Amino acid sequence: MKLTREEFLKKYNISEEEFREAGLSWEDLLEIERDYQSKMPRYDKIRRKFIEEFFMYREKETGLQSYRSRMKDPEHLLEKIIRKRKENYIKYRSLTKENYTKFVMDLIGVRGLLLYREDWIVFHKYLISHFENDPRKYVKDCMKDYSDETDRCIVEPPKVHMRLGDYADIYFNWISRDNILDQKHYRSVHYIVKYEGVYIEIQIRTLFEEGWGEIDHHIIYPYKKDDPMLNEFSELLNRLSGMGDEMASFYKRLQVVPDEAFQRKDSVVNDRMIGNNFDGELHPVDLKEIHTVEDAIKSVLSE
Repeated sequence: MKLTREEFLKKYNISEEEFREAGLSWEDLLEIERDYQSKMPRYDKIRRKFIEEFFMYREKETGLQSYRSRMKDPEHLLEKIIRKRKENYIKYRSLTKENYTKFVMDLIGVRGLLLYREDWIVFHKYLISHFENDPRKYVKDCMKDYSDETDRCIVEPPKVHMRLGDYADIYFNWISRDNILDQKHYRSVHYIVKYEGVYIEIQIRTLFEEGWGEIDHHIIYPYKKDDPMLNEFSELLNRLSGMGDEMASFYKRLQVVPDEAFQRKDSVVNDRMIGNNFDGELHPVDLKEIHTVEDAIKSVLSE
């Protein structure tokens, strides 16, 4: 790593106290980084094979509008290990450079994007048709429950992260209500699958959710999550993205509305004008007479 210990802590907004609470030395972390970098070529080969087998040219089967994948950055791996050890020391206390790949399940990540939220059902059916979703194979203890004999299976309960008040009915037939989680700032469906002996995290969200999530992740998460002003603005963007999803779904449903049941905008305007000195005719506006915003406003008011 090119960064010194002090530079790393400053970059990722980790205090000295938080670093001590994590219970790993700087030398331990550097050893994990070196080991991970040595594994990255093999992991990247698995990532490409996974994408080719299950995602490439399968938009209709998966229900996805698009997708992308990545390998976890080595610096972000160390930052996550520190954060997880601090937040849940009991679960991560036995993490070492020899076994960290059993604890960190998103070294390979895939992000699938939906045009409409309802398309998630298509993806869920597709995934469970290729990866066994047996609760007996779920990993509860990262060390005890890891098995070289199990592969091509889902290893954690699928989880829905959503904002309180979001429409959740589409998930109820497929995911336990205990795993539909109301959170203030987050929307996504998470899966952890095991493939070729390694864990892969899959996140499914809509294009609107992705837009907000990318901005939020870049500005707030996880290094400025305590900033009240940024969090309030992020909450507004989150609400807008949720509204965008609802409008998109409604827009899709409008396709089946019969033409005769649709009242065009001009008829609504005409009805509103009746009885308000409306002479029954619409007079064209001479656009040559409109040069400024003030001219446009006067033109509208005069009508």
